Amino acid sequence: MQRSRLSLSAALLAAAGALPTGAAALCSTPPTAVEQSAKKGSYVTSEDLTALWDFGDGGSSPANASHIALSPDGKQIALQMRMADAATNSYCLRLLVVDRNGAHAPIVADEGGEFIKATFSNRRLQAFPIGLPMPLTPRWSPSGRLLAYVRRDKGQTRLWLARADGSKAFPLTNGDLPIVDLQWAADGQSVLLETDSARVEADREIEAEGLHGFRYDYRIWQAARALPFPGTALGYTYVRIDITTGNASMAEKGEAAPAFKPLAILAPKGATNVSTSDSRNAVAWTSPERDNEIRSPVRLHVKIGERTISCKSQVCSGELLGSWWSKDDHVLFMRTEGPAERSRLALYRWKAGSGDPVRLFITEHLLFGCQAGGDELLCGYESSLEPRRLVGLSVTDGRLRSIYEPNPTFAAHKFGPTHRMIWQFSGGEAFGDLTLPPDYRPGRKLPLVIVQYISRGFLRGGTGDEYPILPLAAQGFAVLSFQRPADYASHFPAADWSAFSRNNVKGWADRRHVLAALEAAISKLVAQGIVDPDRIGISGLSDGASTVQFALMNSTRFRAAAVSSCCEDVSNYDSVSEEYYLDLVRWGYPPRGIDGRQFWQDYAMLDNPGKVTAPLLMQLSDDEFRMALPAYHALEAAGKTVEMYVFPDEHHIKWQPAHRLAIYRRSMEWFKRWLMPAAPAKAASDDPPPGPTSRRPTASSAG
Repeated sequence: MQRSRLSLSAALLAAAGALPTGAAALCSTPPTAVEQSAKKGSYVTSEDLTALWDFGDGGSSPANASHIALSPDGKQIALQMRMADAATNSYCLRLLVVDRNGAHAPIVADEGGEFIKATFSNRRLQAFPIGLPMPLTPRWSPSGRLLAYVRRDKGQTRLWLARADGSKAFPLTNGDLPIVDLQWAADGQSVLLETDSARVEADREIEAEGLHGFRYDYRIWQAARALPFPGTALGYTYVRIDITTGNASMAEKGEAAPAFKPLAILAPKGATNVSTSDSRNAVAWTSPERDNEIRSPVRLHVKIGERTISCKSQVCSGELLGSWWSKDDHVLFMRTEGPAERSRLALYRWKAGSGDPVRLFITEHLLFGCQAGGDELLCGYESSLEPRRLVGLSVTDGRLRSIYEPNPTFAAHKFGPTHRMIWQFSGGEAFGDLTLPPDYRPGRKLPLVIVQYISRGFLRGGTGDEYPILPLAAQGFAVLSFQRPADYASHFPAADWSAFSRNNVKGWADRRHVLAALEAAISKLVAQGIVDPDRIGISGLSDGASTVQFALMNSTRFRAAAVSSCCEDVSNYDSVSEEYYLDLVRWGYPPRGIDGRQFWQDYAMLDNPGKVTAPLLMQLSDDEFRMALPAYHALEAAGKTVEMYVFPDEHHIKWQPAHRLAIYRRSMEWFKRWLMPAAPAKAASDDPPPGPTSRRPTASSAG
């Protein structure tokens, strides 16, 4: 083991190496003024959605990171921007420096590189791929003149430096480095790298094991691949890079690790949402209110000097999403609020030990990745019809201001009526966002497409971004972006995830709970005369796909369906992985050797294909399509209309721009085919890909 560690250290130092020369591959040229004005008043298309600039984590959770980097003097903000280009099946990537007050046009500090996919721990399996962007924040040097960041070119991941004035960008290391995070040393003369080198060594050991054959065990997730994944928790290795010479040296964990989690030692073990005041004399955090309960609400606590204060107000408990400190030592915190449990986000301000918190701001839109910036929080922000942008939120009066708008021309499109729906169902309250066609006339009954299962922020394509909401509306559909209600099991105490899941699975209680909420929304729209009850379609990925499957087996509402992952049945026991099977048993699924036909009869299309009456489209990744094969063949044999498309080098979340555009188009044509039979259908997958659509940031983008 010592030999492996030494050889790996040598490999890391060699990869740091001497300074190479870097050349940025430029993105496509910006559109002309004529091309931009031609879009004014046009409907949103699939191509418009794929060509949007973006930053931060993918998805629409308020817990997502924005990866905003505020300069030491607080005057500039660095963002790593990305825009998909379906024509080249690649991304335009830019490191952008934005003037916080909008006095100057954004500076492109660097341009080029390749999309870096994130990985995650899937149960005991490490480095499991997912199609989301790797979460890496650029870091300012203490002087504020340089930015350190990670960039990949031709499969080689390296540490780069860029001058904040945009005059130069260059790689500081050579070869491929498994960089997880980076921080500047206090003296500004070196950069500390947190690296996943243990995973690299584990991959080498697996490769060597393959020479003698892999023993089948929990490390193999056969739905994705035959090659085992690293099967133990892996620690990080730390490297120091001198910014003048590029020389690398190994850094001791005890010295380097605190730089990456500086707040961990300031709050109790297990604390979340930790923040400190500017003086670092005060710390705020949240912790569970009820021990031994997996879904316990959390409560806000503050420690000032040696005095600990727990906030007793009702608003200090619940689903709290972050804490920050103002310059005058007030604690700021964000929480979800009703109606419908979590339909809004609210920001509060509290002087610890002095009265109740004051609500500064509340919205049904999406705020995420906020960080303290003096007199305001700096956050990512989206509304139903506004793509992601950078905003400042005042910590004194809650006023919201726009700092940087990456997509200033998007608002020129013509949109249909869009509003938040709140409705009652047997399990409580639920919410979603309804979008109607731009030319909608009251009294006309529309076909409806359900998109799932998170509805916050910009109405793009639902969870996984595969069902384009605004383009569907532009084609004449009513589209309900459906927010899945809280789990049925949330109503019961549970000490661990297995107990929680058993409460959901018993009698398919949670699936019935979600379907009841969905059908209540449909009934409301039908009663209002908006939706034609005979032309309703449903779509979904992951939990949304599970809702589709259960709906097709237990409802007569739906005339067409599309899924991005599929299908749940007894074949999963052997087609996915042993890790997954063991979890299913812990969650209340019948184990192997037990007759489970009664358990599956209301859910599995494999066992009961005759119950499915709606045509079903499957657009699946190549590391998940095997799960769907038994159900697909059962439906096919039963004479059902089912089509499957498999996308190579894809994962649970699909990441390739050409694939996303093809999925958008095929999904739209599928629902037009079955819900608008009079409309001329065409094979959207045969359309030529669009030309490059990259745009450079302009002065009008800021402010």
